[in-house]
Amino acid sequence: MTTPRPHPFDLVFGTVGPERFPAITEAVGDARDLDAFLMAEPAITLLRDLRPDEGLGEAVDDFVIFVHAAWAWWTAGAHTVELDAAASARLLERESAATPDPAGAGAMYIQVAPRRIWARVAEADSHEPLDGWFVLPVGDSRRVVACLGVHPARPGLSVLVAEGPRPVRRARPDGSATFAPRMEGGDTAGLASVDSPEELLLLAWSVPVA
Repeated sequence: MTTPRPHPFDLVFGTVGPERFPAITEAVGDARDLDAFLMAEPAITLLRDLRPDEGLGEAVDDFVIFVHAAWAWWTAGAHTVELDAAASARLLERESAATPDPAGAGAMYIQVAPRRIWARVAEADSHEPLDGWFVLPVGDSRRVVACLGVHPARPGLSVLVAEGPRPVRRARPDGSATFAPRMEGGDTAGLASVDSPEELLLLAWSVPVA
């Protein structure tokens, strides 16, 4: 029997989200932006409670953006788009310009095929599999909050954040192709890598969110 694939929301928040997100929603009214979220006392309390004892250092901003994205996704109906291996492969080849503008769209979670696309938080860090990303419309841009290293035995996950308008597909500064694997043996294994915030945006803009 195949073990159901865990969702990062369930792994990180469990029952905490459904129990405490309604108070945040009530406090902010119709607003869904990050500034309004950070003005809500229930949100600040939740962030304090979720923060690890050892602190977050430079990752604190990404932590805040991740919690806000998860709340926005939950309030928008907790909609997840699951892409199989074939759809994930097409995503890596698709031009982002073919997708609609995000105006009017709500937050979503896009889940790609497991262990197909990899990334790392910093150049010195290990490569981790990309589970997927929360995507939120921000004016004419999109905010993308990618979740790496999602595993039921792990007490957390790694987060990458990017925000911007629809990007233009370009080769990397070193001449390698967009999404070319950075791991040794990646070509043979048919893997791909997200190597920059621009590549993360390119990937996210290739999925319609309207």
